[in-house]
Amino acid sequence: MTDIIDIRRLFFSKIRSIQALPVTKGGINMNGLFLQGGGAKGAFEAGAVYAMHEKKLKFDIIAGTSIGAVNGYFIYTNNIEKMKEIYTETDFQNEIRDIEITDTIPNDFMIKKLKELKGKNNHIKSFYINYVNVKDGKLKEVRIDVSKLTKVEALACIKYSSLLPYVRPDGIKSMPFAKVAESFNSKDISDKFHKKVKEGKYDNFNIDGGILNNNFMEPFIQNHVKKLYLLVLHNNFEIPQYLLDNYERNNIILIQRKGLFKPNDSLNFDKKFLCELFKEGYDAAIDKCISN
Repeated sequence: MTDIIDIRRLFFSKIRSIQALPVTKGGINMNGLFLQGGGAKGAFEAGAVYAMHEKKLKFDIIAGTSIGAVNGYFIYTNNIEKMKEIYTETDFQNEIRDIEITDTIPNDFMIKKLKELKGKNNHIKSFYINYVNVKDGKLKEVRIDVSKLTKVEALACIKYSSLLPYVRPDGIKSMPFAKVAESFNSKDISDKFHKKVKEGKYDNFNIDGGILNNNFMEPFIQNHVKKLYLLVLHNNFEIPQYLLDNYERNNIILIQRKGLFKPNDSLNFDKKFLCELFKEGYDAAIDKCISN
């Protein structure tokens, strides 16, 4: 398993000390943003974020998982223009062409871009991400505010949060990225993955937070905000009851795609597809910003 750094050795104690999500009382005039996981579908989120950036909308609390954690880092470092450039101009197909997939779907091609980012958005008070630790055949969700970490530590956590597991067919040592992308189905992979976890095949791995909790909105219970924006990538998404119990419905702004995603869209890094999704996200967010 490839890691940016040995997170257990270097800053386990730091993570343990800040895993408990702090309580921010009131939330007067604060905005919150949730970014759901979904691989390449994150281009939709990026377009929405860019639209809100144009509308001068600022966020105090951010929570993201998987590609949502990646996109959140662009906001956290104040690199919205760079985010747009990456999603609309990068030839990802060329970058991933030679990638061979074994137990996880490598995300170094995206993490490398995050490592190049500089800056800090001082308006953001907390940036929460989650990932899953596997130990003794069991999955444990780790939640952490990466704004309390160094850049190296934060990127290690984001790498884990966006590292999808993949179960190869029996007898196959590795699979080309392109072939995996053609038939990728997250539900099918999830079922096979949980079986392998019970067998101990993924012990000591740190992987995608969406495996356990792709609706990582709990930080907005401990950190109440005035307006909560939800960027979601799941078909037929429903707002969790615990949010509705704590927020007025008109203070929750849901931004989602009008059309349905296909199962393999999570790994569809075709440039045309990403540009189309970016535009859809932009338009969807503009409509919401105007109406709210």
